[in-house]
Amino acid sequence: MTGQAVESDSSIRARTNTGRLKGRWEGDVAVFRGIPFAAPPVGELRWRPPRPPAAWDGERPAYDFGPAPLQPQPPRDSIMFHTNFADRRALVMSEDCLYLSVWTPEPSDSPGGGGVGGGLPVMVWIHGGGNRYGHGGQEIHDGRSLARRGVVVVTLNHRLGALGFLAHPGLAAEDDLGASGNYGLLDIVAALTWVRENIAAFGGDPDRVTLAGNSAGAAHICHLMASTTARPLFRAAIGQSASGVGRAEGPLPDQAAAQRQGLCWAGEFGDRDVTGLRRTDGVELVLKGHFGPVIDGRALTAPSDDVFAAGHQHPVPLLVGTNSDEGSVYATLDAVRRLPVEPGTDELYPLRDGDQVRRTARRFTGESRFTYPVWHWARAHSAVAPTWMYRFTRTPPLPPDLDLAPPRDGLPGYGVHHTAELPYVLDNLHARPWPWTEADRALARTMADTWVRFVDTGDPNGAGALPSWPRFTDTEAMVFGGEVTPVELGRVERLDAMRLLAMLPRPL
Repeated sequence: MTGQAVESDSSIRARTNTGRLKGRWEGDVAVFRGIPFAAPPVGELRWRPPRPPAAWDGERPAYDFGPAPLQPQPPRDSIMFHTNFADRRALVMSEDCLYLSVWTPEPSDSPGGGGVGGGLPVMVWIHGGGNRYGHGGQEIHDGRSLARRGVVVVTLNHRLGALGFLAHPGLAAEDDLGASGNYGLLDIVAALTWVRENIAAFGGDPDRVTLAGNSAGAAHICHLMASTTARPLFRAAIGQSASGVGRAEGPLPDQAAAQRQGLCWAGEFGDRDVTGLRRTDGVELVLKGHFGPVIDGRALTAPSDDVFAAGHQHPVPLLVGTNSDEGSVYATLDAVRRLPVEPGTDELYPLRDGDQVRRTARRFTGESRFTYPVWHWARAHSAVAPTWMYRFTRTPPLPPDLDLAPPRDGLPGYGVHHTAELPYVLDNLHARPWPWTEADRALARTMADTWVRFVDTGDPNGAGALPSWPRFTDTEAMVFGGEVTPVELGRVERLDAMRLLAMLPRPL
């Protein structure tokens, strides 16, 4: 690799293993957008593991994000995607979506840079969206604020919905390992491989990569810690508000169950085989069904829960946490039907009147789907590697005229909702035109500084104004809210109740 050269017009060039790129300086950060890290997964490459990208001659402009993965319109109560509602029609989406973007403060050959070979820590960010929505080019994921703090930031796309996670006997039959599903996970591995091979040209150290993500992105990271495919490619992990173990939905489907589900889904298209499905328009495919990771036999060869229970996961430093009102976006009154029925449970989740039922539904949804799985992830991992847990308690100032559906549980407001921490962690409050206060801005600076410290050293502690963050073993956490302070997690008995629930048979 030859690194970069800076031009007077603010352009900057980088040489990767597939060709030269032309990005630009945006203030004090160099940005390269829309870099292909794999071949377009279209035609015969639909539902196949990603292939290496083709090389190109000359310079490839890297000014614009690549197309977002094909996806449906997000629901109106999805706060994370609310700013996309007005311009959703302008969002360029394509099945040809395997692109990533890089923000760097010190390209290798720029003045003050690290020289050929790089040296800066790297954070690879995986977006959330329930495996149905989202893309690496969302404004909330912009990497400039963190790059200014001395890290190289990479965001990426991966295949979503049925295009990213369909398991089907026809796909297994054509695979050399008999695997099917998890193409979206394999896309992330391909992006990490690209980072390993190319990030030095952008000032990054390929041996200092932290894999970070929110929601479904965090769950993917958990699964990749259980997998062996990506272990040489990252040395630390951050998971926000989701987990791949201890899931409320239960363990991942095995290949037989996933293929049955895939056949049932294919029946909605006229019982088409794989050949027919490959001829179907991709937009039609992503509009139907809910898909996610499975035990495919390639990326995941064993249940992630079993891997963590045995202590065989990737033993990297881990920072995880949740928000204090995760259930507000998702709660319905049906949630109370799944409450544990052990003695004393009614004191944890009271149901004496309508208001209590609504509050319990919201609390139980958040704790069963988010708080307990993340706590379970941290508890299992703390036995093999340093682990830290946070609790985010700051209510974002949502404008009263924000075009959102009201919470489905009937309670007022969304509180410290799922994804509430994102603008703070990435110090991107500017991406949301909300009435932020100086307290919000100070909290964002503190959280971003802390996350960068972890990316840099594998430990959130260090010099600065933060209190000492104790390692997690069972209840220790750092609260980020009105104060930033270490605490002992309260009402852990609720998490024990979640463990009991996880052992109960699943309702049909």
